[in-house]
Amino acid sequence: MQKSRPEQDVHEDIKILIQTHFGESGQGIHIEVKGDKVSLWGTVDSLAEKDFIGQRIGRIDGVKELDNSLTVANDGKITDKDIEKQVVERFAQSNFEEIMHLGCRASKGIVTLLGHLETQSSERLAKRIASQVRGVKEVRSEIDFLEKAVDDATLVNRVENALVASPWVNAHEIKTSARNGLITLTGMVNTQEEMEWAVDTAYQVPGVKAVVSEIFSRHRSQGEDLYMTEQLVRKLGQHGMASQLVRAFVQDGIAYMTGEVYSDEDRRWAESMGQHVEGIKSINSSIKVAAHSSK
Repeated sequence: MQKSRPEQDVHEDIKILIQTHFGESGQGIHIEVKGDKVSLWGTVDSLAEKDFIGQRIGRIDGVKELDNSLTVANDGKITDKDIEKQVVERFAQSNFEEIMHLGCRASKGIVTLLGHLETQSSERLAKRIASQVRGVKEVRSEIDFLEKAVDDATLVNRVENALVASPWVNAHEIKTSARNGLITLTGMVNTQEEMEWAVDTAYQVPGVKAVVSEIFSRHRSQGEDLYMTEQLVRKLGQHGMASQLVRAFVQDGIAYMTGEVYSDEDRRWAESMGQHVEGIKSINSSIKVAAHSSK
């Protein structure tokens, strides 16, 4: 049985993570570690920040359960009409043609997405974009999907083929099952990033209604590797390389980078970010350039 990490070590890793991404504004985020459970409370500026910090903390070695009770600050000047306008504008300005036409309505900071889409992955992207707008407390969806019903056996075959085709997933380590359009992925992979790519890949398959991940990763971040990972992720995010485009982590001083960007220039730029993080000794990159882009 694997020994749990000391609570103090986990707490220190979380403090470093919050400081790296939020600086002084992170002082309003409170942490409690009890065993392998982490509790967060306090205020952040957006729902995207709340989701982001929860997702990053979930990667830390020793964290098995997270109670994310962070609340989204609102000074009272942001109205629902302001939120609706900002969300629709962000959709229209996105590089993803499928979501440019989406609409929404807002009530007391709760945004409901409206329109038609082909896949669940596009809906997830739309939710992420909406969550970046200040004043949004929650994102719901009334999206209608255009895909035709697919039987479970066909769906399993499609997902397995998609996993095999992915350059960032070892499909042989993942088992796929389906029930009424719900995909369950099980197995053991090397990293959190590979686990996330597997889930994202499954969501991109037409006919998939939802994905449940029961995948575990062999490597989770702690200590110096965690610090360098978050420094690299912060630099990528500051320059527009959001986590749905490029994912990165550091293990034993080596930065591993995966994802898809719009041009060779973007790829070279992303890879160069690792050279600006102290402690990173080399870069192992499998970033691909998209064959077609609306950018």
